[in-house]
Amino acid sequence: MQDSGATPTDAHQGARRHLRPGGWAAVLVPVVATAALILSAPMPVRAVRDITFDSYQRLSPRPYDPTPPVRIVDIDDDSLARLGQWPWPRARLAAIVDRLQAAGAAAVAFDILLSEPERTGGPEAPGDERLAEAVASAPVVMSLTLTNAPGETPLAPKAGFATAGDDPLNFVPRFPGVIPSLPLFTKPAAGLGALNWVPDRDLVVRRVPTLMALGDALVPSLASEALRVAQGASTILVRASNASGETAFGRQTGIAAVRIGDATIATEADGALRIHYAGTRPERRLAAWRLLDGSADTAALSGAIVLVGTSAAALADVRATPLEAAVPGVDIHAEFIEHVLSGARLMRPDYAPGIEVAALLTFSALAAALALRVRPLVSALGFLGLAATVAAASWLAFSRWAMLIDPVWPLAGTAASFATAIAIALRRTEAERRWIRQAFARYLSPEVVAALAREPGRLALGGEIRPITVLFADIRGFTSRAERLDAREVVTFLNTVHTPLTDEVMRHGGTIDKFLGDGLMAFWNAPLDVPDHVAKALKAALAMQAAIGRLAPTLAQEGLPPLAVGIGIHTGPACVGNLGSRHRFDYSAVGDTVNAAARIEQTSKVYGEPILVSGEVVAAAPAFTFVLVDEVRLRGRGEATRLYALVSGPDGKDAGFDDFRRQHDAAIAAAINGRTSAQELLEEVSRSPAGARHARLYAYHRTRLAENEPVPEG
Repeated sequence: MQDSGATPTDAHQGARRHLRPGGWAAVLVPVVATAALILSAPMPVRAVRDITFDSYQRLSPRPYDPTPPVRIVDIDDDSLARLGQWPWPRARLAAIVDRLQAAGAAAVAFDILLSEPERTGGPEAPGDERLAEAVASAPVVMSLTLTNAPGETPLAPKAGFATAGDDPLNFVPRFPGVIPSLPLFTKPAAGLGALNWVPDRDLVVRRVPTLMALGDALVPSLASEALRVAQGASTILVRASNASGETAFGRQTGIAAVRIGDATIATEADGALRIHYAGTRPERRLAAWRLLDGSADTAALSGAIVLVGTSAAALADVRATPLEAAVPGVDIHAEFIEHVLSGARLMRPDYAPGIEVAALLTFSALAAALALRVRPLVSALGFLGLAATVAAASWLAFSRWAMLIDPVWPLAGTAASFATAIAIALRRTEAERRWIRQAFARYLSPEVVAALAREPGRLALGGEIRPITVLFADIRGFTSRAERLDAREVVTFLNTVHTPLTDEVMRHGGTIDKFLGDGLMAFWNAPLDVPDHVAKALKAALAMQAAIGRLAPTLAQEGLPPLAVGIGIHTGPACVGNLGSRHRFDYSAVGDTVNAAARIEQTSKVYGEPILVSGEVVAAAPAFTFVLVDEVRLRGRGEATRLYALVSGPDGKDAGFDDFRRQHDAAIAAAINGRTSAQELLEEVSRSPAGARHARLYAYHRTRLAENEPVPEG
């Protein structure tokens, strides 16, 4: 059996135990590419990540707690229908402020930009003056809108800012222009906040800025300013990288937290708060018309932060959130304040990409190991287990610790690595199967070759000690025949005889080890386990003799005895594996069992028995019929070995055979022991009908006894 391009160790272990450098490079390419995507976070990566995090919020929204005092005075469609279309008279807005002041609101924030005078009058129309008076007498936060259009509109901020660490202006969204509410309203107002959203590319508002910048000045958001005014705080503290307690090793990594009064807001690097949404709730809303006509219960407004905004469809103040496709913008301000006051926390920490890359590397290595070491179905189940582990860990981080760790891209890279490793393993496995088919097709039955190709792991190519049954066969009188034939005729003769012998070995699950000129060696129970391998070897021997009987008439030669084959069989432990060099090897068996079988076959010529076996074979196959032949000393063995002739299979015993066997075995035992009665017993058994087939054996023993020869050596 010659090498077909790779050693069996390469073919087997290459696919299942290790990868060559080129294979590892192929497996690492998707890992490196995915790690680069995770760290650089281009738009497609962020989009998929946002979809994942949105699904988490939909699966587990923030439980709504009415305890945080946040309410909305809603200028809804019903209010417009009852009180008239927008814009309302400023005196009506003043009445809303007055009623909220009377109810004890801690802060009133207008989610409405009042940048133009009332239409019914001049710059200081009575309605505007009336609203200005109401604003001056209550804790009101007026709004402004930052724009990308440069302008020089003066702005007098209401909040002071204190910073620790790097300048927050380097991190927050910056705008060059502003559209404020009228100075008539902003001057007496207790606070001034920006209405701006910074939605993601898909226009979903996931994060709300706490701070923004107008040129070189910080501006709080409307919700941040409402929190400040409600607490009576004068200053907003901004803690950024490299502040005391914020380790950034000199790098400017962004804003870490914003403190407003007693509320500390853990922010992302740009100062935005990622909101864990509870969704729109009717409990937080109060229709404006009910407040104005006095029918509303205002007890819940005492000490509350009240946002004045609109849900009316015609006013089109609608945004999308992770939970809902259309939400009034004022609800997002309310969700911001509720999130902060309830102590909720939802963060994508700056070290999240590092965790994701570490997960990618770890699980890619595990997935590649699965692909290379176990069967495809098992490795696929293992990969699903890894995927479930990643997904579960991400969900646990969200649900338990309010951390957003993306499972999708680590899983995508792991899947790509796993698929690459599977493809390489399958390619190597197919090469291994091809090698097995090429290497063993001439020596094993097609069924055994197919089994090896399906499960190459069952092939112990490195060598192992295992029990086997060994058969040697030899053509009797071959030398005399070969002298009458030319070289081509000798080859034709050998091929003609070996073909049916080989067919019977393979048909009975045996392995052809080698051809030895006019003989052959075969064994059972390797490379695959063969149940009842001794019985199968014996059946093969009987079938081989029957095949030779059918073939003999076609190869008869004048002056030569009929074609005959001698067979020797022994069973026991042997070393089975690849023997030879890296470039040329045989899958073979070596050891005492093999040597004994070869000696038994050679000894069979002496006795004229077609199939000779050892006592170990007889003990292992009690269903077969044997007769005692002799006790000999085989070369290389210290103790004598009892030899038996195979007479028939389990179903081939003739009637009365047991009586004959007792008579036969008694005669042979007497001959072996040199008893004086042996000659008489041999003579008597040779005259029985069944004894005719063993005539040569009896003659041998009579001669040996007559010449007083010792126990023979084989």
